[in-house]
Amino acid sequence: MSHPADAPIAPAVVAQASHWLMLHWGGEVSGRQQAQFEAWHAADPEHRRAWQRLQQLQQHLAGVPAGTTLAVLRSLPDPRRRHILKLLGLLLVAGGGAYLAEQQLPWRQAMADLHSGTGQPLRRNLADGSCLQLNSGSAVDIRFSDRERRIRLFAGELLLTSGHDPAPHYRPLVVETAAGEVQALGTRFSVYEVAGGSRVELYEGALQVRPRRATAFPLQAGQQRWFSAEGSGPLGVADANAIAWAEGRLVAERTPLGLFTAELARHRSGFLRCDPRVASLPLTGVFPLADSDRVLLALEHALPVRVQRLTRYWVSIGPRD
Repeated sequence: MSHPADAPIAPAVVAQASHWLMLHWGGEVSGRQQAQFEAWHAADPEHRRAWQRLQQLQQHLAGVPAGTTLAVLRSLPDPRRRHILKLLGLLLVAGGGAYLAEQQLPWRQAMADLHSGTGQPLRRNLADGSCLQLNSGSAVDIRFSDRERRIRLFAGELLLTSGHDPAPHYRPLVVETAAGEVQALGTRFSVYEVAGGSRVELYEGALQVRPRRATAFPLQAGQQRWFSAEGSGPLGVADANAIAWAEGRLVAERTPLGLFTAELARHRSGFLRCDPRVASLPLTGVFPLADSDRVLLALEHALPVRVQRLTRYWVSIGPRD
Protein backbone atom coordinates (compact mmCIF):
# COMPACT_ATOMS: atom_id res chain seq x y z
CA MET A 1 0.00 0.00 0.00
CA SER A 2 1.45 3.35 -1.03
CA HIS A 3 1.27 6.50 1.09
CA PRO A 4 1.46 10.21 0.18
CA ALA A 5 4.97 11.55 0.65
CA ASP A 6 3.98 13.77 3.59
CA ALA A 7 1.61 11.28 5.29
CA PRO A 8 2.26 10.33 8.93
CA ILE A 9 4.52 7.31 9.48
CA ALA A 10 3.63 4.47 11.84
CA PRO A 11 5.27 4.79 15.31
CA ALA A 12 6.82 1.30 15.05
CA VAL A 13 8.57 2.26 11.79
CA VAL A 14 9.67 5.57 13.31
CA ALA A 15 11.21 3.70 16.26
CA GLN A 16 13.17 1.46 13.88
CA ALA A 17 14.36 4.35 11.73
CA SER A 18 15.31 6.32 14.84
CA HIS A 19 17.40 3.39 16.09
CA TRP A 20 19.40 3.34 12.85
CA LEU A 21 19.80 7.11 12.80
CA MET A 22 21.15 7.11 16.36
CA LEU A 23 23.73 4.50 15.37
CA HIS A 24 24.84 6.63 12.44
CA TRP A 25 25.02 9.71 14.67
CA GLY A 26 27.24 7.80 17.06
CA GLY A 27 30.07 7.52 14.56
CA GLU A 28 31.43 4.42 12.85
CA VAL A 29 28.92 1.69 11.94
CA SER A 30 30.32 -1.84 11.77
CA GLY A 31 30.10 -3.88 8.59
CA ARG A 32 27.54 -6.20 10.18
CA GLN A 33 25.42 -3.27 11.33
CA GLN A 34 25.59 -1.68 7.89
CA ALA A 35 24.40 -4.93 6.27
CA GLN A 36 21.51 -5.13 8.76
CA PHE A 37 20.59 -1.52 8.05
CA GLU A 38 20.59 -2.09 4.28
CA ALA A 39 18.39 -5.18 4.69
CA TRP A 40 15.95 -3.20 6.85
CA HIS A 41 15.98 -0.31 4.38
CA ALA A 42 15.17 -2.60 1.43
CA ALA A 43 12.51 -4.65 3.22
CA ASP A 44 9.61 -2.17 3.04
CA PRO A 45 8.81 1.06 1.15
CA GLU A 46 7.72 2.60 4.48
CA HIS A 47 11.23 1.96 5.85
CA ARG A 48 12.71 3.85 2.94
CA ARG A 49 10.19 6.68 3.31
CA ALA A 50 10.92 7.03 7.03
CA TRP A 51 14.67 7.06 6.48
CA GLN A 52 14.43 9.62 3.66
CA ARG A 53 12.22 11.89 5.77
CA LEU A 54 14.62 11.67 8.73
CA GLN A 55 17.50 12.66 6.46
CA GLN A 56 15.53 15.60 5.08
CA LEU A 57 14.43 16.79 8.51
CA GLN A 58 17.89 16.74 10.05
CA GLN A 59 19.26 18.72 7.10
CA HIS A 60 16.44 21.29 7.11
CA LEU A 61 16.62 21.77 10.86
CA ALA A 62 20.28 22.65 10.66
CA GLY A 63 20.05 24.63 7.45
CA VAL A 64 23.47 23.32 6.40
CA PRO A 65 24.77 20.51 4.17
CA ALA A 66 24.24 16.95 5.40
CA GLY A 67 27.91 16.32 6.20
CA THR A 68 28.10 19.42 8.36
CA THR A 69 24.85 18.50 10.08
CA LEU A 70 26.20 15.08 11.02
CA ALA A 71 29.44 16.55 12.34
CA VAL A 72 27.53 18.97 14.57
CA LEU A 73 25.22 16.23 15.86
CA ARG A 74 28.15 13.97 16.71
CA SER A 75 29.73 16.78 18.72
CA LEU A 76 26.67 17.10 20.98
CA PRO A 77 26.40 15.24 24.30
CA ASP A 78 24.41 12.01 24.01
CA PRO A 79 21.32 13.34 25.89
CA ARG A 80 21.04 16.23 23.43
CA ARG A 81 21.29 13.90 20.43
CA ARG A 82 18.59 11.68 21.90
CA HIS A 83 16.35 14.68 22.51
CA ILE A 84 16.71 15.85 18.89
CA LEU A 85 16.02 12.30 17.73
CA LYS A 86 12.82 12.12 19.79
CA LEU A 87 11.63 15.42 18.31
CA LEU A 88 12.37 14.26 14.77
CA GLY A 89 10.42 11.08 15.49
CA LEU A 90 7.42 13.08 16.67
CA LEU A 91 7.48 15.06 13.42
CA LEU A 92 7.52 11.84 11.39
CA VAL A 93 4.55 10.44 13.29
CA ALA A 94 2.62 13.70 12.91
CA GLY A 95 3.29 14.11 9.19
CA GLY A 96 5.06 16.66 7.02
CA GLY A 97 2.82 19.58 7.97
CA ALA A 98 4.00 19.37 11.57
CA TYR A 99 7.55 20.20 10.50
CA LEU A 100 6.43 23.44 8.88
CA ALA A 101 4.51 24.38 12.03
CA GLU A 102 7.57 23.79 14.20
CA GLN A 103 9.64 26.32 12.21
CA GLN A 104 12.94 24.55 12.90
CA LEU A 105 12.20 24.43 16.64
CA PRO A 106 14.00 21.11 17.41
CA TRP A 107 17.33 22.47 16.20
CA ARG A 108 16.83 25.69 18.18
CA GLN A 109 16.15 23.61 21.28
CA ALA A 110 19.38 21.69 20.87
CA MET A 111 21.40 24.89 20.53
CA ALA A 112 19.69 26.71 23.43
CA ASP A 113 21.69 28.29 26.26
CA LEU A 114 20.36 25.78 28.78
CA HIS A 115 18.99 22.37 27.86
CA SER A 116 17.90 19.52 30.13
CA GLY A 117 18.08 15.96 28.86
CA THR A 118 15.38 13.33 29.24
CA GLY A 119 15.13 12.44 32.92
CA GLN A 120 17.73 15.09 33.80
CA PRO A 121 16.14 18.19 35.36
CA LEU A 122 18.42 21.19 35.63
CA ARG A 123 18.81 23.92 38.27
CA ARG A 124 20.70 27.21 37.80
CA ASN A 125 21.14 30.35 39.89
CA LEU A 126 21.03 33.31 37.51
CA ALA A 127 23.05 36.51 37.62
CA ASP A 128 20.11 38.52 39.00
CA GLY A 129 19.68 36.18 41.99
CA SER A 130 16.76 34.27 40.47
CA CYS A 131 16.59 30.48 40.65
CA LEU A 132 15.71 28.74 37.38
CA GLN A 133 14.77 25.05 37.24
CA LEU A 134 14.12 23.14 34.02
CA ASN A 135 12.00 20.03 33.86
CA SER A 136 13.03 17.03 31.76
CA GLY A 137 13.49 17.77 28.05
CA SER A 138 13.33 21.56 28.35
CA ALA A 139 15.29 24.32 26.66
CA VAL A 140 15.71 28.06 27.23
CA ASP A 141 17.77 31.00 26.08
CA ILE A 142 18.76 33.61 28.69
CA ARG A 143 19.04 37.20 27.48
CA PHE A 144 19.81 39.70 30.24
CA SER A 145 20.57 43.29 29.26
CA ASP A 146 20.61 46.74 30.87
CA ARG A 147 16.90 47.09 30.02
CA GLU A 148 15.37 43.72 30.85
CA ARG A 149 15.86 40.14 32.02
CA ARG A 150 14.38 37.84 29.37
CA ILE A 151 14.15 34.04 29.37
CA ARG A 152 12.97 32.41 26.13
CA LEU A 153 11.30 29.02 26.67
CA PHE A 154 11.60 26.88 23.53
CA ALA A 155 10.23 23.61 24.89
CA GLY A 156 9.26 21.82 28.07
CA GLU A 157 8.74 23.49 31.43
CA LEU A 158 10.49 25.89 33.76
CA LEU A 159 10.04 26.86 37.40
CA LEU A 160 11.30 30.36 38.20
CA THR A 161 11.77 31.97 41.61
CA SER A 162 12.65 35.61 41.05
CA GLY A 163 15.53 37.14 42.99
CA HIS A 164 16.41 40.65 44.15
CA ASP A 165 18.02 42.12 41.06
CA PRO A 166 21.27 43.95 42.01
CA ALA A 167 21.02 46.29 39.00
CA PRO A 168 20.81 50.00 39.94
CA HIS A 169 17.57 50.43 37.99
CA TYR A 170 14.47 48.32 37.42
CA ARG A 171 14.72 45.60 34.78
CA PRO A 172 11.51 43.64 34.09
CA LEU A 173 11.80 39.86 34.36
CA VAL A 174 10.01 38.26 31.39
CA VAL A 175 9.50 34.67 30.26
CA GLU A 176 8.79 34.53 26.53
CA THR A 177 7.07 31.61 24.79
CA ALA A 178 5.67 31.09 21.30
CA ALA A 179 2.27 32.17 22.66
CA GLY A 180 3.36 35.42 24.31
CA GLU A 181 5.05 36.82 27.42
CA VAL A 182 4.77 36.34 31.16
CA GLN A 183 6.14 39.20 33.29
CA ALA A 184 7.03 38.44 36.90
CA LEU A 185 6.26 40.85 39.71
CA GLY A 186 8.31 39.38 42.56
CA THR A 187 7.13 35.81 42.26
CA ARG A 188 7.48 32.03 41.97
CA PHE A 189 5.79 30.42 38.98
CA SER A 190 6.02 27.72 36.34
CA VAL A 191 5.49 27.89 32.58
CA TYR A 192 4.82 24.74 30.56
CA GLU A 193 4.64 24.54 26.75
CA VAL A 194 1.59 22.34 26.12
CA ALA A 195 -1.33 21.81 23.72
CA GLY A 196 -0.65 24.65 21.30
CA GLY A 197 0.05 27.22 24.00
CA SER A 198 1.53 27.77 27.46
CA ARG A 199 0.21 26.89 30.91
CA VAL A 200 1.19 29.23 33.74
CA GLU A 201 0.89 28.23 37.41
CA LEU A 202 1.53 30.96 40.00
CA TYR A 203 2.56 30.02 43.55
CA GLU A 204 3.75 33.34 44.98
CA GLY A 205 3.50 37.02 43.98
CA ALA A 206 1.76 38.27 40.84
CA LEU A 207 2.10 37.98 37.06
CA GLN A 208 1.09 39.88 33.96
CA VAL A 209 0.42 37.57 31.00
CA ARG A 210 0.48 39.05 27.50
CA PRO A 211 -0.69 36.76 24.65
CA ARG A 212 0.75 37.87 21.32
CA ARG A 213 -2.56 38.72 19.69
CA ALA A 214 -5.03 38.90 22.57
CA THR A 215 -5.80 40.99 25.64
CA ALA A 216 -3.32 40.80 28.53
CA PHE A 217 -4.51 39.52 31.91
CA PRO A 218 -3.12 39.32 35.48
CA LEU A 219 -2.60 36.26 37.66
CA GLN A 220 -2.58 36.21 41.45
CA ALA A 221 -0.93 33.68 43.77
CA GLY A 222 -2.75 30.35 43.72
CA GLN A 223 -4.08 30.74 40.16
CA GLN A 224 -3.24 29.00 36.90
CA ARG A 225 -4.28 29.56 33.28
CA TRP A 226 -3.52 28.28 29.81
CA PHE A 227 -3.07 30.78 27.00
CA SER A 228 -2.26 30.80 23.31
CA ALA A 229 -1.27 33.61 20.97
CA GLU A 230 -4.96 34.27 20.23
CA GLY A 231 -6.57 33.94 23.67
CA SER A 232 -6.72 32.08 26.97
CA GLY A 233 -8.61 29.37 28.80
CA PRO A 234 -10.60 29.57 32.03
CA LEU A 235 -8.94 30.55 35.30
CA GLY A 236 -8.00 27.59 37.49
CA VAL A 237 -6.31 26.72 40.77
CA ALA A 238 -2.53 26.28 40.81
CA ASP A 239 -1.51 22.72 41.68
CA ALA A 240 1.60 22.39 43.85
CA ASN A 241 1.89 18.73 42.79
CA ALA A 242 2.52 19.94 39.23
CA ILE A 243 6.02 21.09 40.22
CA ALA A 244 6.95 18.08 42.38
CA TRP A 245 9.44 17.28 39.59
CA ALA A 246 11.62 20.08 40.97
CA GLU A 247 12.14 17.87 44.04
CA GLY A 248 12.61 14.67 42.03
CA ARG A 249 9.09 13.35 42.57
CA LEU A 250 5.97 12.65 40.56
CA VAL A 251 2.76 12.95 42.61
CA ALA A 252 -0.57 11.40 41.64
CA GLU A 253 -3.88 12.01 43.43
CA ARG A 254 -6.51 9.85 41.74
CA THR A 255 -4.81 10.77 38.48
CA PRO A 256 -5.95 8.83 35.38
CA LEU A 257 -3.22 6.38 34.42
CA GLY A 258 -3.10 7.76 30.89
CA LEU A 259 -2.24 11.24 32.14
CA PHE A 260 0.27 9.85 34.62
CA THR A 261 1.95 7.82 31.87
CA ALA A 262 2.22 10.87 29.62
CA GLU A 263 3.94 12.76 32.43
CA LEU A 264 6.27 9.86 33.23
CA ALA A 265 7.18 9.59 29.54
CA ARG A 266 8.71 13.07 29.72
CA HIS A 267 11.31 11.67 32.13
CA ARG A 268 12.13 8.44 30.32
CA SER A 269 14.08 7.84 27.09
CA GLY A 270 12.27 6.02 24.31
CA PHE A 271 8.54 5.46 23.84
CA LEU A 272 6.15 4.82 26.73
CA ARG A 273 2.53 4.05 25.84
CA CYS A 274 -0.63 3.51 27.90
CA ASP A 275 -3.33 1.23 26.45
CA PRO A 276 -6.67 3.11 26.21
CA ARG A 277 -8.32 0.19 28.05
CA VAL A 278 -6.50 1.11 31.27
CA ALA A 279 -5.98 4.85 30.69
CA SER A 280 -8.84 5.86 33.01
CA LEU A 281 -7.69 3.82 36.04
CA PRO A 282 -7.15 6.24 38.99
CA LEU A 283 -3.69 6.27 40.54
CA THR A 284 -2.55 7.73 43.87
CA GLY A 285 1.01 7.80 45.13
CA VAL A 286 4.39 9.53 45.24
CA PHE A 287 6.96 8.19 42.78
CA PRO A 288 10.73 8.81 42.31
CA LEU A 289 11.59 10.32 38.95
CA ALA A 290 15.20 9.18 39.14
CA ASP A 291 14.15 5.52 38.59
CA SER A 292 11.37 5.16 36.02
CA ASP A 293 11.78 1.36 35.95
CA ARG A 294 10.95 1.30 39.65
CA VAL A 295 7.86 3.42 38.93
CA LEU A 296 6.71 0.97 36.26
CA LEU A 297 7.13 -1.91 38.70
CA ALA A 298 5.09 -0.02 41.29
CA LEU A 299 2.27 0.43 38.78
CA GLU A 300 1.96 -3.34 38.41
CA HIS A 301 1.57 -3.67 42.20
CA ALA A 302 -0.87 -0.78 42.54
CA LEU A 303 -3.15 -1.42 39.55
CA PRO A 304 -4.46 -4.35 37.48
CA VAL A 305 -1.97 -3.67 34.69
CA ARG A 306 1.00 -5.36 33.05
CA VAL A 307 4.08 -3.60 31.72
CA GLN A 308 5.28 -5.03 28.41
CA ARG A 309 8.81 -4.29 27.23
CA LEU A 310 9.70 -4.88 23.61
CA THR A 311 13.04 -3.21 24.38
CA ARG A 312 14.35 -0.89 27.08
CA TYR A 313 13.16 2.00 24.93
CA TRP A 314 9.76 0.66 23.84
CA VAL A 315 7.37 0.02 26.74
CA SER A 316 3.59 -0.40 26.86
CA ILE A 317 1.22 -0.49 29.83
CA GLY A 318 -1.85 -2.65 29.28
CA PRO A 319 -4.43 -4.80 31.09
CA ARG A 320 -3.08 -7.55 33.30
CA ASP A 321 -5.22 -10.06 31.41
